[in-house]
Amino acid sequence: MWFKSVGNNGSGTASRRTAPSILSEGFRIDGDIACDGEVHISGTLIGNLTATRVTVGEGGSINGTIDAETAVVNGSVQGRLVAVNVVLGRSAHVTADVVYCSMRIEPGAVLEGYSRRVDREHMPAGEMKQLMPSIKTLHNGTDHAEAAAPAETSH
Repeated sequence: MWFKSVGNNGSGTASRRTAPSILSEGFRIDGDIACDGEVHISGTLIGNLTATRVTVGEGGSINGTIDAETAVVNGSVQGRLVAVNVVLGRSAHVTADVVYCSMRIEPGAVLEGYSRRVDREHMPAGEMKQLMPSIKTLHNGTDHAEAAAPAETSH
């Protein structure tokens, strides 16, 4: 559960296993996060997140743009969510525009905002690249275009 196999490197030997990156409860980041793997958010992220898989825990919150292959939300998301697979758990509170291929909303989840289903081959790849700098750009430390501003909401 905590570790996943990265795959076979073609030589018949087992590849390394990676653990998800975790932003723990009580921890806050103001800035963007880019990860080639899995990210669990139980704390607070004020910024944009790009990852293969994103899980927002019950106490977690993200105010910004999420760009992921799979997004599982059990906490709070404000802004924009672009993912192939989206799961809104029973304790999710999402105030965001959502673009997805597949979405499951469990009883009790709250979704406020615009949602648009697209076929996988029509995922807005160009749009997603404009929303978030690529992982490569962040790793190189070069400047990138500003991401779309998160949706404003009042509590």
